[in-house]
Amino acid sequence: MADQAHARHRLRPMPPPDYAVPPGETLRDRLDELEMSQVELARRTGLTTKHVNQVVQGVASLSADVAQRLEFVTGVPTPVWLRLEADYRSARSRLEVPEPDDDELAWLHDMPVRQLVRAGALPAAPADPPSRLRQLLRFFGVADVRSYRRVWELPAAAFRQSRAYDVDPGAVAAWLQLGELAGRRVTVADWDPEGLRRWLPELRLLTRRAPLRAAIADYCQACARSGVTVVFVPEIAGARAYGATRWLAPHRPLVQLSLRGRTDDQLWETAAHELGHVLMHDRRAVFIDTCEDEPDTAEAAADAREHEATAFARELLIPPAAETRLLGLRRVEDVLGFAADVGVAASIVAARLQRHGIWSPRQAGRLKRRIEDRDLPDLAAARSAPDDASRRARRANRPHPGQRGD
Repeated sequence: MADQAHARHRLRPMPPPDYAVPPGETLRDRLDELEMSQVELARRTGLTTKHVNQVVQGVASLSADVAQRLEFVTGVPTPVWLRLEADYRSARSRLEVPEPDDDELAWLHDMPVRQLVRAGALPAAPADPPSRLRQLLRFFGVADVRSYRRVWELPAAAFRQSRAYDVDPGAVAAWLQLGELAGRRVTVADWDPEGLRRWLPELRLLTRRAPLRAAIADYCQACARSGVTVVFVPEIAGARAYGATRWLAPHRPLVQLSLRGRTDDQLWETAAHELGHVLMHDRRAVFIDTCEDEPDTAEAAADAREHEATAFARELLIPPAAETRLLGLRRVEDVLGFAADVGVAASIVAARLQRHGIWSPRQAGRLKRRIEDRDLPDLAAARSAPDDASRRARRANRPHPGQRGD
């Protein structure tokens, strides 16, 4: 154990230096080795003495032509001189970033920096404003605040918002970026919408499976076999997001879940809702499920796509033919029997009764299962590429391994 700890300490990356070394330092050392003056170097390279001195002092940049001349005289290869020059200019650029202006400071203030540090997305130090600005721009993959606003604040996202809560755009953007970074590390099969549709009826049975960890793992693996990446990213305070759907590439859907609410009914309804977006809606849009207790808010109703995804999830989990019987349920025993007949978790039935105002939150809460962090599975299977046999099976339009036949 001590050796492992020592190895981890030894491999810890060092922070970048807080200074920049011009290639002229190397040139000065090489001239000393050759016992050659700057005047002699100028005479041999055909450069002026002033130009040579400016290169040595780091004032003049070292061009490809000058680097080649230096190679002929000093014996140091041209690529080495050019690399030294590039490293020097890069370090200068990093060290000479100006103090953030008022607009950038306001943007920094709006960003969930502390939460991103706790999540390991940003380093704990340096924490001065110029450093934090660079760290955030790098995290979001943009060059400046203006670019951030073009990328992250365009009206490309469809929000389902609770009337009781405000949503923090900076928190939403940070949560989405954490999901995208996690999703790009996951390897899944090729996008197979028909395979996903064939599997969907099994989602209802998954909601009844125990333990929850196994059920969640099966959901992630089934999605991966159909080309859907699933990631779990803890909520960033202010995002109020249960889930999100977007496409990392034209054939790479990503479903991001936060476990907000921490109950199994919320998890499965969100998981089904996001798959509805994947199968039915525009690949250029980002859909964020931030609805609290009432899915049919005025905001959601105004967006037909959200309404469609909500209907998709509800009908998938409880068939419309069973709705009349559902509305007549009152006793716990009846709910348990109905859930067994339909093949869905009792918690989902209880949540539906709560939504209709038939049961109180307290009544429904007794049948809901709490989700803990330990219920999240090791998704190594979903992160590994599918084998050749599963690829051939998918392309031949046969059921995936582990999928039940009709």
